[in-house]
Amino acid sequence: MAESPVSGIARRRKSALTENSADYSVRRAGLLRVAAEVFREKGYAAATLNDIAAAYGTDRASLYYYVGSKEELFQECITDTVVTNLARAKKIVAQKLPPRETLEALIAMLLASQVEHYPYMYVYMQEDWGRVSSLDSKWAQEMVANTHKIEKYFLDAIALGVKDGTFRDDLSNTLIANSIFGMTQWTHRWFVPGESRYSAEDLARVFSAIFFDGIMAEGHAKD
Repeated sequence: MAESPVSGIARRRKSALTENSADYSVRRAGLLRVAAEVFREKGYAAATLNDIAAAYGTDRASLYYYVGSKEELFQECITDTVVTNLARAKKIVAQKLPPRETLEALIAMLLASQVEHYPYMYVYMQEDWGRVSSLDSKWAQEMVANTHKIEKYFLDAIALGVKDGTFRDDLSNTLIANSIFGMTQWTHRWFVPGESRYSAEDLARVFSAIFFDGIMAEGHAKD
């Protein structure tokens, strides 16, 4: 029986992914960036593989040599960002800095990631990705688990600061953490790297100043 065109492309894609040649990797990385831009502009639900193919300068059939589906493209746009952020958060926490310095470093890391991984971070923040892929899927479970691990690093630093008297003890630790995430993660709505007059460092400095002025315990204000 003759091999179907679809199965033939899938076989070639699997082989190319295994070989991981430099040329194939570069082209596939370029496709992922184009896909992220399309998702950013249209949203995941409205974007089609035809849209992505047109933006990449090829046809839909040719995309299957690099990726199996729109969902796979979407997942890959997000996965590397989350995994990288988790690894960097672990390194920051491992330094065992004072609570405020730990939080300042974590805040700076998240904002720097938005620049480094733009527009992937935009896609991550814009889309309810748990709704796009079934929460029963292995990928979704891993992303949820990794995101919660990052959140816990923030909560642990806040709790330690409350315990040692650095931070106020009359505020909810969870609400404090959510305030940080609200400030840092909502910037995707108005902060476009390369187009904004401000840098990630500018945002980190201003956000930290505003945030810590509110939670520092009396006598622990930082000069």
